[in-house]
Amino acid sequence: MVKTRSELAALPDELHFDKDGKVIEDENYKKAYQRYKDYEDALGRGALRIYVPGYNDAMINTAAVMQAAYMLNKYKIKPVYDIWICGTTGEEGKGNLCGMKQLYGYNQDTGKGNNALNFVANFGADSTSPGSGTVNYLGSYRFEIKYSEPAGVKVGANQPSALMAMNRAIEMISNLKTPYDLDKKAERTTYTVGVGSCTPAPEGERSKECTLLVDMRSPTPGPLKDIRSKIEPAFTKALQQENAKYGLKDGDAKAVKMELVWFGDRPAHKRKNYDDPAMQAFWQSARTVGIDIREKLNERAASLNDNVPAAVGVPTVNFNVGTNAGGGGGHAWYEWGIPGNGQDEGKRVYRMILMGLMAAGYHTSDGKVVPPLASPGGKRTTEELYK
Repeated sequence: MVKTRSELAALPDELHFDKDGKVIEDENYKKAYQRYKDYEDALGRGALRIYVPGYNDAMINTAAVMQAAYMLNKYKIKPVYDIWICGTTGEEGKGNLCGMKQLYGYNQDTGKGNNALNFVANFGADSTSPGSGTVNYLGSYRFEIKYSEPAGVKVGANQPSALMAMNRAIEMISNLKTPYDLDKKAERTTYTVGVGSCTPAPEGERSKECTLLVDMRSPTPGPLKDIRSKIEPAFTKALQQENAKYGLKDGDAKAVKMELVWFGDRPAHKRKNYDDPAMQAFWQSARTVGIDIREKLNERAASLNDNVPAAVGVPTVNFNVGTNAGGGGGHAWYEWGIPGNGQDEGKRVYRMILMGLMAAGYHTSDGKVVPPLASPGGKRTTEELYK
């Protein structure tokens, strides 16, 4: 396992690519791209790790999903409804699910989406764990708040401080309690006062700006809105208290100012119907193909791209298709993976195709039509934006 970027750069073997970015299947490729039953098999047979950002999340699934598209086209499979094979960007961090929000016409200011493209079911290949299945979606509100004071304030000056305003906000927020804090049988609603940072201060002067990140999470919208209604006012209250300490009001020349730098919304959704078309396709396809058969669903919510279609009212399930023997370093510069069992991955690709066809319906080779599991959603237009 490499520990530094210099160690990674010093690795002697490198994969090579042509001018179009396609991997060249040379000797290095043949060494790296051997497949293994599992991690123990990989260790026993001297497997090589492939280091590349995004290998696990979401390169292996993206490749597998594209393989499903290739197979549908190669064998001229004709669904009743259109099947869209999509890759969306911006899931993590400040990306804030932007790709999925665009796909489903989701407006975070109103918390609604128009689903203008009229999707009737969604299947997300987001997971890196074979056999997984996520059916409920953890919502979150995230804030980045900046406190600022006039430039050039000397250390020890008798006037409001951006750092102290941020500290006041942290104290207020940390003293808040959710129902889950008081009773672990209540719905799991949590929040984190995350990174607090200030700009470098010139010698003898104070930091001009300090920024605070706050993240709150819950499986359903109600408790999430409740904790937001308590946390959000604390940002302003901290500002007012710091200014009032020095007899100043907001907007005075020497007062600390506050700015909302960024707001993130991942809509929460807890499934009410476990017998919708997406669930039926997810459950039955595993048995038909003989891979990743589940006897019991994991109902615990997770935060994924699927949050968006679920919130818009489109039934969705998130699972794994691409298959690794091992991997690690997710979202880091040292992310790595080892190719896994090719037969299992082939089955998972086949399963994904079946899930899509079960929801969309399809035409058989003898002229018959297998009807869609999913009912049509009705007419939509891209102009139907929520105001």
